[in-house]
Amino acid sequence: MDPLRRQAVDVLTLFDKESDQLKKIRDEYCKKHSIGGKNRQRLTALTNSVVRWRGRLDFWIKGTLKKPNRKIQPELKNILRLGIYEVVMDNKIPAYAAVDAYVEIAKKTLGKGQSKLTNAILRKAAGFKNFSESDKSILNKWHSFPGWLWGKWTKQFGLEKTITLVDYFNETPKTDIRRNNNLLSHNDLITFCKENNIEIELWDNSETFYKIFYNLSGLRNLIVTGLIRVQDRAAGMVVEYLEPKPGETILDVCAAPGTKSSYIAELLNGKGDFYISDNNSTRMEKFESEYKNVVIDIKDAADDEFPKADAILIDAPCSGTGVIGKKPDIRWRRSMDEIYDFVILQNKILNHMSQFLKPGGRIIYSTCSIEQEENWGVVDAFLKLNEHFYMDMETKNIPDSWLDDRGALAPFPPISKTDGMFAVKLVNGS
Repeated sequence: MDPLRRQAVDVLTLFDKESDQLKKIRDEYCKKHSIGGKNRQRLTALTNSVVRWRGRLDFWIKGTLKKPNRKIQPELKNILRLGIYEVVMDNKIPAYAAVDAYVEIAKKTLGKGQSKLTNAILRKAAGFKNFSESDKSILNKWHSFPGWLWGKWTKQFGLEKTITLVDYFNETPKTDIRRNNNLLSHNDLITFCKENNIEIELWDNSETFYKIFYNLSGLRNLIVTGLIRVQDRAAGMVVEYLEPKPGETILDVCAAPGTKSSYIAELLNGKGDFYISDNNSTRMEKFESEYKNVVIDIKDAADDEFPKADAILIDAPCSGTGVIGKKPDIRWRRSMDEIYDFVILQNKILNHMSQFLKPGGRIIYSTCSIEQEENWGVVDAFLKLNEHFYMDMETKNIPDSWLDDRGALAPFPPISKTDGMFAVKLVNGS
């Protein structure tokens, strides 16, 4: 029995049974079973892909059953999902080899009867490639998104734009890196990449952000030593929108896991007072800074006291629908009720933190959501209650195509080739 495929079945079954993020479940499983190196990379790729395409895979499974409404136990369903994914969508090994491997797993795990069902369904799988997606009633299943989110987006963006969006989210995610300008020069990074067969390209709207095309793993030593960090270009643009200036007092109050915080610290370069906080101690425990002007604390941005600041970054807890491309499990973990819960929290944080901003100071309110309720809905509600605040429309280096029709930073992922983000600058005019 193939151990890696057996492990993939285990991880996916745990994901179905538990409410945690796929990455957390997989990390804990790999630690428990001492899985590392290329095996871990392959396990990550396989489980991410099956979760990404779960909607289409389940649609195919249902279409092959004589009794479509029959309940299938979680382990068998994940054996079938993995098998169909490898036979129809992966193409890394011959179809017959994938079929044989998953039939054997079903036999050893669930018995002879379930292995026969597995064999029958996987051998039908080759015909799925000829399926037509012309029936609009199943478009969300074909593109592997839950019906509630598909309906929400088609109302917000229209059908054509929604299909473009979900197709982008279903691609293999792209990776960007940020160079620490205080420690590593552009020329030194380019030289290192040439010597180590790494393909990168500088973003046309940045001097420190690069697109990675090949061999991200070759940069591991530079990442470990803090010379570069993995960070999406749109996330970096949020920090640049804040414009942290040496000598200022700055708060980053929803900071975990600290990627934006590290960028702010680099731009301040040890000058000023920088307070980094989050209410999640587990996510913050690994964050460190080499700069002496940085204070790291566990604080709740909705309730606790903070020092008066020139600038505040509120990268608010959110649904995360803008990063579904990199976190495919989000699509299956969220609900409309959860979005409303996030809105309540976002409103509370923004209103609470505004009292710690000096007159003339600025707040960047941002999310990695593309939902209007969490973005303009929160900002408009805040401005109605706080008339001495106004939105600063100056966006300087942000490309026009990354701005929405009201002037917020809101890159549309298929156009910007980034994550989906939202950010506005709110100024205390009192």
